Amino acid sequence: MNYVSYVRLQAQAQPQAVAVRRGEETWTYEELLDDVKRAANVLANHGIDHGDIVALALPNSYEFVVGTLAGLAREAMIAPINPEYREGEFGHILPEASPDTVLTTQNVASRIRDHTPAETTWLTVDGGVNCIDFHDEISKASADYFVPKTKDDVRALLLYTSGTTGYPKGAVHTHDTVIAVSDACAISYELTAGDRFLAAMPAYHCTGMSIITATLKSGGTVVLTNGWDPEATLTATDRYDINLFSGVPTMFQDWLRVDDGSYDLDAMHTAVIGGSDVTVDLIERSEALLGCPVLNGYGMTETFIAGIWEDRHRERRLPSVGQIEDPLIDASIVDPETGEEQSPGEPGELRLRGRPLLEEYYRRPEQTDEAFTDGWFHTGDIAERDADNFLYILDRMDDTIICGGHNVYPREVETTIEELNGIDRAVVVGRDDDRKGQKPVAVVYRTDEDVSPSAIQNHCLESLAAYKHPRDIHFVDEFPLNDVGKVDREALREQV
Repeated sequence: MNYVSYVRLQAQAQPQAVAVRRGEETWTYEELLDDVKRAANVLANHGIDHGDIVALALPNSYEFVVGTLAGLAREAMIAPINPEYREGEFGHILPEASPDTVLTTQNVASRIRDHTPAETTWLTVDGGVNCIDFHDEISKASADYFVPKTKDDVRALLLYTSGTTGYPKGAVHTHDTVIAVSDACAISYELTAGDRFLAAMPAYHCTGMSIITATLKSGGTVVLTNGWDPEATLTATDRYDINLFSGVPTMFQDWLRVDDGSYDLDAMHTAVIGGSDVTVDLIERSEALLGCPVLNGYGMTETFIAGIWEDRHRERRLPSVGQIEDPLIDASIVDPETGEEQSPGEPGELRLRGRPLLEEYYRRPEQTDEAFTDGWFHTGDIAERDADNFLYILDRMDDTIICGGHNVYPREVETTIEELNGIDRAVVVGRDDDRKGQKPVAVVYRTDEDVSPSAIQNHCLESLAAYKHPRDIHFVDEFPLNDVGKVDREALREQV
């Protein structure tokens, strides 16, 4: 079934309900469906059909939502791309994606046109030279459009990874994946018709896209924000009675930092945290601020964020991300060298199998083959489970530090450092060493300047095996972040 059919059903069931809000502007489900049909006809008029690629390089906006749904209604594959990318980053993604149409702004179009085929159609939301005005086209287009009865395996999304372990790769997802994950989110988040979901994560990111698809399928309101501003988003949460929020740890940390107790957050019933290192302390403080569960979870671009999530109605064992009992996806922890399944308490590579997994890495058959073994996807993450199948994410395999033949998992050392009073955040990376191969180095943000390097090292030596303790401590005022708020470990490695 075509995902857009569910938006059509919501427009029939509650035509005057608000589907999308951005600031004081709102669009009902009836208005949204009308614009989507018109935009689908615009794409059809420019030759977009089944299997073509529509790239969107836009900020969180109503036009992003309309463009995405219109492309899906044409059975095209949507490729959302960060509009803030530099030319070199566009130069890696666009030649591979080779989009048939790009929906963007005139500023972005002027910078990236040379990276696409000559026959690519350029639609912009703000006019421009040698571009077609998207709004003007929609206003003239017919709203008479029939959403096709799409087969489940038709490709829907081409989501590029964040590139934290190399160049971004395009993960291909089908309409079936979008529908299944949207339903799973709705169940886990208790997302229902009328709920207002704050969409502060970038829409081009898998989390941001899933917020849109889950909310619209459930009949809720997508509340779009203009970038990330902690005070502005808290104000929006208060003003618009936001019910749900999903974000990375830095967002929750920002909220805790700027909150002065004046915001009314009582309408919030669910928050979701993930995508980076999560601490028990951060979850507990965030729950105290928001007055609702902050669910810890694990997912990735290759699963359209589906994975292992906490169940609010069952036992929780923080910092576990939940139990390995999800009917949507299977999980296994194996020795990465032998493929043998690990026993409880033994770390290994987390591998996943199930409906939400990517169909392939776009135009990368060798990397696709390398990523799967007998249907199991290699996540590249180190994890362990306990006797009751609670899953604990330890680290990225690529981040593991090999010191004198011993594996050092940075997250274990980081958590130990963060136990100290006066430490807000720690990130541990490896530095090349002639004798040991690598040595752990800690980069620390402290709230108490009396905390010394020796105090941190002594605490680690008391709590961990000696080979795990950081040999050097670097204090910073802020961490370098990538475009979705994750700590840029590669930048830190270069700094130390």
